[in-house]
Formats: sequence, structure tokens, C-alpha cells
Amino acid sequence: MKTISISEFRANTKKYLDIALEERVFLHRGKGKTYAIVPIEEMEEKAYHPDFLEKISRSLEDSKQGRLTKINTDDLWK
Repeated sequence: MKTISISEFRANTKKYLDIALEERVFLHRGKGKTYAIVPIEEMEEKAYHPDFLEKISRSLEDSKQGRLTKINTDDLWK
């Protein structure tokens, strides 16, 4: 694991991108802000948090089982 400054990264971008293929490289920007350089193949891109997806699944199942509350939209703005 390497932690470097933004200015060091700017001066040696290719070097640190090559290193990032083998080990973690962190860019320290100051005031507690740190970023990771990660090859795109290693990114865990998830559109939604797993807890949110679980809630959606439970809601769909509840709806199928008739466990829901119907709201008359005509009464919403009265």
C-alpha cells in the first residue's frame, strides 16, 4: 500500500497507475481527504445498496401477498 500526495501523483502519474495494478495506491489531498486509485476491472459497482434492494424485494413480496395499504389519490390534496 502506498499513500502519496496529489502533487506526487501529478508528477509521476504513469508510475503510480502502473503500481495500482499490483497494490493499493491512495492519494492524500489534505484535511482528511484520501482517494483510492483502483483499476476499473476491480471496481465493485453496485447501483444500489444491498439493504435497499432487500427492502424492495420484501415490498414486492408484501404486495403479492396483499399486505399493502391502498390510498385514494383523489383525496391526497384535500
